[in-house]
Amino acid sequence: MTRSRLTVCWAGVLASVAMIGITPLLAQPPALPKGVESSFDSEEGSVLKVFSAEHEGHRFIAYLVQWKDFEVIVSDPLARSDFQQGDTIQFLAQKVRLPNLSTLNFVLLAAPAEMKRAAADGTDDTASPAERKRMMDLVGGDLDSARNEQERFYALNRAAKKALSAGKTEEARKLAEELLRRAQTQTDDWNYGNAIQDGNQVLGRIALAKGDVTEAKKRLLTSVDSKGSPQMNSFGPNMQLANELLAVGEKQVVLEYFDLCRKFWELGADRLAVWTEAVNKGQRPDFGASLDY
Repeated sequence: MTRSRLTVCWAGVLASVAMIGITPLLAQPPALPKGVESSFDSEEGSVLKVFSAEHEGHRFIAYLVQWKDFEVIVSDPLARSDFQQGDTIQFLAQKVRLPNLSTLNFVLLAAPAEMKRAAADGTDDTASPAERKRMMDLVGGDLDSARNEQERFYALNRAAKKALSAGKTEEARKLAEELLRRAQTQTDDWNYGNAIQDGNQVLGRIALAKGDVTEAKKRLLTSVDSKGSPQMNSFGPNMQLANELLAVGEKQVVLEYFDLCRKFWELGADRLAVWTEAVNKGQRPDFGASLDY
């Protein structure tokens, strides 16, 4: 299989895991509770049932599969697959443990459209164990694992956030700025909305830590200056910077941020309504896993 085709097949993994991966935050106020853990396992299962929906140009695809002793839903974040009942699919099982919340997420690994094209031209779409490890390293923000500019673009989101979590503020700033620069030439890519969000939120959190509230507020609003992404439109946008701004009393900008999120996060309308009510009452919402997407 060609490298470019493999990159496409893993796009859903890079998209989803980059959004739902968990990292500790900077050890400075306001900080999230410590003790966050996340792990991934590659799994395989037979499709028991197919779920699909389409509304106003937005698609949803997921599969019911047998996982251990349970029937679970495996999501296709890019909604491009067309597996049928009885087909065998590969997926990631992600285990996330927060101080007050432990979750499982199941995400499709391979896109059958690319598999069919590979079969047609005689190439092999099966990734070797070494290639799977490389891709997981890439998902984790290992820039050295990137073999081309596109893969580096996909890895920068996670790399910038990891640098910030490790207290490497200057490195995080440079990576976030690079991510935003690259995003300007990738406006049609599935990762564009994620890049705009993550780059601006990293820079906003850096600014807030230095006491520049005005810059942090600007970055919060700019972080949703896109049409969203497969992950932002489903799991939802990241609430880290919003939460930190609330901690210093910046209520109005967070309410404005919620309004901007409503434009693409239709699935989160109820949660946004609850959070808006809490903020209007002078409370800080329980954002849960939305602090870590």
